[in-house]
This record gives sequence, structure tokens and C-alpha cells, in this order.
Amino acid sequence: MDLLEAMRVFVAVADAGSFTAAAERLDLSRAMASKHVMDLEARLGVRLLDRTTRSVGVTEAGAAYATRCREILDAIATAEQEATSRAAEPVGRLRVSAPSFFGARFVAPLVAAFAERHLRVGVELALDDKFVDLVEEGFDLAIRIGRLEDSSLVASRIASTRLMICGAPSYLDRRGRPRGPADLSGHECLRYSHATVGAAWPFDGPDGPELVRLSSRFASNSAEALCAMAVAGLGLVCAPDFYVAEPLRAGALEQVLADRMIEPLGIFIVHPSRRHVPSKVRAFIEFLTRELAMRPPFAA
Repeated sequence: MDLLEAMRVFVAVADAGSFTAAAERLDLSRAMASKHVMDLEARLGVRLLDRTTRSVGVTEAGAAYATRCREILDAIATAEQEATSRAAEPVGRLRVSAPSFFGARFVAPLVAAFAERHLRVGVELALDDKFVDLVEEGFDLAIRIGRLEDSSLVASRIASTRLMICGAPSYLDRRGRPRGPADLSGHECLRYSHATVGAAWPFDGPDGPELVRLSSRFASNSAEALCAMAVAGLGLVCAPDFYVAEPLRAGALEQVLADRMIEPLGIFIVHPSRRHVPSKVRAFIEFLTRELAMRPPFAA
């Protein structure tokens, strides 16, 4: 027996005072409506309706039960309405993970603009250069830069960035400007310790991308710190364009080996599932994609 359906039929009969009228309203046969009520009475072990050839009346137990049934059915209808409205309108708390510098510089201002458009969405922006486990750590989505490993995550490309090798003019005057990747063996190359290939830099070779292994005395888990070291004349840094854009414009850094760099890297939003994506996640992905597409190249 479908208990909820039986409750609906019983309430309809009690309200209409007629099996025929209730059956017509629910698009059921009179016999089926009668069966639902009889099954409900058998389940409860009490008579809910008094039936005569001319009318149907509600017993004392039936009246009390009908009141409770209406409360239950109203609660279910409210729950369904709230769930469908949440699916349609962005609402709730959105937890976002992003790389530290990129998140602070480019995502945080857009979070403010997004919040103005979606007043019922709260955003928690967690900044960390390490990849987080979205499901285990309870994040709705993350922003990731570079080539993505195969995984169950759904990825949407929202922008691109170029890797650049740069050094301070004073350092390049002192140590020379490399003309090819092989010349890097004679330079201090500042290593990013979070990268899986941090001890190697990627270049466009004759047969496709190739990694050049490096020997470095200096490393950091912060690309921002590495750029500061490069500006100070400590060595060469390989970093995404948005890290070095301002020092390049100011003349504090100079790009080298520009003709040998690989194709631009993707900037992605990743989230756990393609099915039943919450409206707050869809809205944020669409907003961030649109806003970042409108800005000029980071190092322009």
C-alpha cells in the first residue's frame, strides 16, 4: 500500500463527503478510491468513515486522523516547494577553494560582485596553493591552474594563463640572458616546491612539450615569494603571467625565452558531479567565466 497516496485519497473523501467526487478530483476510479480507504482502515484497525447509500461521514477517529494527514501532506508539499525553489534560485553557502595569489587578486573582488547579484548566497573563499579534496573537505568547487589529472571531477575552463620565465635586469646583466633552455644550467632557477614538476620547466620542443630539469639552491611553496626573490635579483622565476605582470610593466623584471614557452595553461573551475548541480554552483561558474573572459590578458 502507498501510505501517502492512501492519505491523500482519504482526506479528499473526507473533504468532499463523497467517494465519487473525490475520485473525480484525483482522477481515480471510485473503486480505487474506496480500496485506498479500506486498506488504510485495515492498516490502522479502526473505521475512518461511516458509509451509507446516500452519504459518507467521518468518524471521530477519522476526523482526528484527517487533521494529522492534512498536516503531513502540507509539510510534504512545503518541503517539495522549498527544494524546487532552491534548485531554481541560487541560495545557501558556497565553499570555494582557490590558489592564494590568484584567489586574493582576481576571485575575491568577483565574489563581492557575485554576492550583490545573489543576495541569498553566502561565499566562503579558502585560499591555498595545495589542491584540496573537494568531497572530503566539503567544498562546492575549486579553481585550479594548469593541466588537470584525470579524475571524477567535472572541469570547466574559464580562462587561460601563460607561463613566463623572468629575471631582474640587474641579474640578467650580471649572469647573461639565456638564448635557449640549455643555457639555464648556468643560472639560478627559483623552484616552486608545490609543483609536481617543480624541479623542471616546460618548453616547446621540436617534438612537442619537453621538460628541462633544473638544479636550484632556492625554492618556495609560494609563487609570489619566488617572484619577489626574482625582483631582488636572486635568479630566474617561471610563473604564470598574472604573478609577473606588474613587475614586468614596472621594468623590475624582464622576460626571457618567450619564443620557447609552451601553449597557455587553462584556468579551470572543478566541481564533484555533473548531476544535480546546485543552482548556486551553476550561477558562480557562469558569472566567473563571463567576468574573466571580459578582462584583458593578465600580462598585457
